[in-house]
Amino acid sequence: MKSFKLCAIAALVPAVSAVTPLQQVMSMLEGMLAKGKDEKHLEEAEFAKFQVWCDNTRQETQKSIDQGAAQITQLQADMDKASSDAEVLAGEVEALQGEIAKAEEEAKSARAIRKTENGDYMMQHQDYSESIDAIQRAIAVLKSRSKDVPQSLAQVRSAPMVPEQAKAMLDSFLAMRSDETGAPEAHAYEFQSGSVVEMLEKLATRFQDERFALEKAEMNAKHNFEMLMQQLTTNIKANKDAESAKSAMRAARLRDAASAKGDLEVTEKAKAEDEQTLSDTNSECHRRSKEFEQNQVTRAEEVKAIQEAVSILSSDEVKGHAETYLPSLLQGKAKARALAQLRSTKDGDNRARAVAYLQHRAQRLGSRYLSVMAERLNEDPFGKVKQMIKDLIVKLMEEANAEADHHSYCTTELATNKQTREIKQSEV
Repeated sequence: MKSFKLCAIAALVPAVSAVTPLQQVMSMLEGMLAKGKDEKHLEEAEFAKFQVWCDNTRQETQKSIDQGAAQITQLQADMDKASSDAEVLAGEVEALQGEIAKAEEEAKSARAIRKTENGDYMMQHQDYSESIDAIQRAIAVLKSRSKDVPQSLAQVRSAPMVPEQAKAMLDSFLAMRSDETGAPEAHAYEFQSGSVVEMLEKLATRFQDERFALEKAEMNAKHNFEMLMQQLTTNIKANKDAESAKSAMRAARLRDAASAKGDLEVTEKAKAEDEQTLSDTNSECHRRSKEFEQNQVTRAEEVKAIQEAVSILSSDEVKGHAETYLPSLLQGKAKARALAQLRSTKDGDNRARAVAYLQHRAQRLGSRYLSVMAERLNEDPFGKVKQMIKDLIVKLMEEANAEADHHSYCTTELATNKQTREIKQSEV
């Protein structure tokens, strides 16, 4: 019963169920083709991400460069304006210092002149006062006819303000007074004495008027000096205040210029770094883009080359020989003849064509991927196929013999079992 079951199962198993070696090679190439397409698609996705990074980096860096350029322009303008303001203020400070020095020199000169004028006034005023006192004393002596007349008149004569004409008259009077020999001379003395008194009184009045005019002139000169000194003092103070304020403004503008210069240097350095970053980014993006384009061309050519190789291997000549002769290898007496016919086909020429094409495309594209494929095909895959077929033939022959024995056994068993069933049925 067990043998019957095995025979039944064996009857249901196909005689041949195997994939040909050519189909295995085709499957390998199709797998490599799919892999090449997948890698090409993956490179496209990765490059798309990289391109987004390039665009964002370029945009942000260029924006930073533009902002830096605007800041540099503004800082340069600020620095130039601050330097210009400082230079203008320096000129104004210098002008104020000149005005201050001039005013101080003018005040010094005015004080010196005033000192000289006041000294002259004091001397003249003293001379007028002494002359007036001497004249007044002489008038009193003459009127009293005192014996001190010569001495008093001598003091008047020595006064610095008495004119020469008055001095001559006094000399004449003194000479006349010294001669007292007769009455006529006394009468003449009396007359001359009155004339002298009148002259002295007029001279005293004149001196008093001149002294008053001198005092008035001194008052005016003093007032003018005080007004001038007040004006000069006010101007000097105002100019010094202005100089101090402008000096402070100049110092502040110089600090502004220095600060703008420092910021300008930092901004220029940052802008230079951004420009270098942009240049590096452009170079890297250009390099990667060129590399991507070359890789895409290479991938496309690789895919095309593999497709061409598949086309060659799937041509009617190769496929026709495989479909015609490989199944017949499994038949008993035709095995040797079919194998010889397989060897005599043009498979070698087609394989050589595929290898040559892949090698040519690998050299032209610089593709290691195609070069490896060519090497693998150049290892005589049909030789391997033939060996595999030989091994398969041996195995199939062994299986065929075993199946023949088993089939004979099963036929015998089935016949015996049928006969037995028929006997038992007839007996029933």
